[in-house]
Amino acid sequence: MHKIAGGDKEWYLIRRLKCTGDKCGRLHNELPDCICPYKHYDAGLIEDVADGVVSEEDTETEDYPCEGTMKHWRWWLHMNEKNMEGQIRAAAHRFLDLDGKFLKSRVSLLEEMKERISPGWLKAVVRAIYNSGGRIEPYLAGE
Repeated sequence: MHKIAGGDKEWYLIRRLKCTGDKCGRLHNELPDCICPYKHYDAGLIEDVADGVVSEEDTETEDYPCEGTMKHWRWWLHMNEKNMEGQIRAAAHRFLDLDGKFLKSRVSLLEEMKERISPGWLKAVVRAIYNSGGRIEPYLAGE
């Protein structure tokens, strides 16, 4: 089940795929773009809250999602920012064969994606990280 703005729910059939690699053999879930792993709400709604498009004062979200959930999303993204930046940078280096100068650059790829892919940057970031074998921590120490 997947929650969207306004309290509605959508159901998806999630395919489970078994890795046929010699060393892996694990099961993997194939998630649609609208779902962030370990999150119950639509990635677009999480992005809108993070970007300040949707807030606790909005009448559409008055009772759904709650203020605490919105605060948690902002905190979660803030705490994962360096992790996400590093994984996007590593994926770009690995798949686009960019040099070491690129890796040491102070330009934030996460901020670039937020500017260039709006709306939709969170979906793109999640897809890039997970499709390259990375992961965004669902719960952080001290939570």
